[in-house]
Amino acid sequence: MGILFVTGVNDLSTMGVQVDNNNQLMYMADGSCLVHGRIPLKKGIGGALMIFGKGVKQRKINFVEIPSLIFNQMSDPDTHHGALERCEELCVETPCRVINHPQRIRQTTRDHISKLLQGIPGVIMPRTVRFQPDSPEQVFEYAAGEKIDFPFIVRLAGDHGGKSMVLVESPEDHEALHVFPFDGRDFYLTEYVDYKDQEGLYHKQRIAVIDGEPVLRHSLFSDQWMVHAESRQFMMSRETWAEHDSRMHQLETVAIPKLLPAIREISNRLKLEYFGIDCYMRPDGEMLIFEANANMNILFNAYPEMNDRIKLLQQKILAMLARYSGEVVV
Repeated sequence: MGILFVTGVNDLSTMGVQVDNNNQLMYMADGSCLVHGRIPLKKGIGGALMIFGKGVKQRKINFVEIPSLIFNQMSDPDTHHGALERCEELCVETPCRVINHPQRIRQTTRDHISKLLQGIPGVIMPRTVRFQPDSPEQVFEYAAGEKIDFPFIVRLAGDHGGKSMVLVESPEDHEALHVFPFDGRDFYLTEYVDYKDQEGLYHKQRIAVIDGEPVLRHSLFSDQWMVHAESRQFMMSRETWAEHDSRMHQLETVAIPKLLPAIREISNRLKLEYFGIDCYMRPDGEMLIFEANANMNILFNAYPEMNDRIKLLQQKILAMLARYSGEVVV
């Protein structure tokens, strides 16, 4: 049957939908690094499977033909614990290779990654702890108990893209925490490392690591400490696409080669075939890591100027799929 791409329903048993250009409903699989449907695979070489969590019955999967490869696209251990457990059972029962084994994905919570990546030369990995506060006061008490100084970052576990994330700058900063529902949910508390450059800007790079090879996905900057996709509007007011490409080339040819030993060690510790690193490649040659996991947008593209870079990433993924599956994939 070729390559089996697996996604899953989150632990709340909810799924978003949107309408495509033909007015047809499309399911939105959250907590997944979607690859299937975003790479030019040969027709018939890839199949898709949706796995439910533990609270929902699911028919046993009986393969007419064993897949040549399983690609687990579920990538958020905070939101897909049940589906990842079921995917792990599937991988145990199915005699083929697996990309991003669910057992390894389950070890990529922010607090675990924070511990896992400590002590790598050239890497600054801020400490992150997981906790369940029931009030703003408990946040401050926990930070003091963990010896995490101001400022620090507080966020809800399972949220991404800057949602539910605040910077707490002083003991008087209670108001910032009142945006949160203190109802027993898990939170992350992270040390904040100031990374403002001499021009007062904050830079964030995303490196896709595909079968051990780093490929620069993008480089954003902003005048705000939280740098996300929306920061591109700020960037476009300050540089042309030609200047952007020149900056990317400099990072690819100068910064990343210096960081190759560190990136290889990160890959060795995560033991994932496909993941991303969000970081700031500092002028002194060190890498300040914001997060490292598989739950990152790599292939979605809203800018035609990025087409060549997305095609490069697609080619690297296709080469990985061919190597692991033994299939002719294009």
